[in-house]
Amino acid sequence: MGNRITAKVKVTSKVTQAPGTEHEQVAIGFSPDYDDGRNKEWALYTPALSLSMPVKPSVADQFEPGQAFTLVFEPDEAAPAPAEPEATAVPE
Repeated sequence: MGNRITAKVKVTSKVTQAPGTEHEQVAIGFSPDYDDGRNKEWALYTPALSLSMPVKPSVADQFEPGQAFTLVFEPDEAAPAPAEPEATAVPE
């Protein structure tokens, strides 16, 4: 398994989109958790991170503003490797 990085985040917003329709979803916003240098593993100074995740209302019930979470970033070993860019000839 490759390198693993964790990011500590807090829920900063919950916004219902298309309420009362069959397309209703809730956008959950996350920002870095600044408490106790929790993100010093990857941030030299003040950590910056922006994440918005639209989810079903039933899933949104599991998130509350101020609630803390740990995001884990690790390579997906099952995913194919990125393709090498093809070399292109430069006209003379």
